[in-house]
Amino acid sequence: MTYLSKGLLVRKTQNTLIISHCGAEYELTGDRAVLWENGRKGPQETNQEQFLQELSKTGLVEVSSDTGNEAIFRILINCAICPVKKPAFPILWNQPERRLYKWITEAGLQLTIAELVFLNHNKIEPTRWLLGEKNRQALTELIYTTETISDGILESHMEHSPERDGTINAVLGLLDKDQIFLI
Repeated sequence: MTYLSKGLLVRKTQNTLIISHCGAEYELTGDRAVLWENGRKGPQETNQEQFLQELSKTGLVEVSSDTGNEAIFRILINCAICPVKKPAFPILWNQPERRLYKWITEAGLQLTIAELVFLNHNKIEPTRWLLGEKNRQALTELIYTTETISDGILESHMEHSPERDGTINAVLGLLDKDQIFLI
């Protein structure tokens, strides 16, 4: 099984993790803490289904029985991508990571993985005409047309986009660098 951890690490002691997720705090110890921490910075594979099911019920992990980038894309569809407030050393990030971080932090709305793939797929740059709350409607109308507005259509199209893997890699790079977290 492939999984990614959700939530924000609040405190860590030698034996315990305190995770904040959707307004609640969870205390993890033992194997559950190890699983969650392993999945915090990128997708992991494990056969510890019982622990994953327990963590999944609390919303602390998102799981897929598949593997590979299609599974990661489907996992990320079920996650909100949230920025960490203060970026550390963005000069060391690659160009796709810097570009996506700008979209994630300045778009005026919370973009999904499918929307981020769409922006990459269509080579849409994060310009001042599309960023910020005042341009939220313009960005939404750019992404959602009569061809993509139906439920699940955008996700379905972007799952097969040639930009999917590059977008996933940039998101996972930001996750690994602790610049975003998933909820």
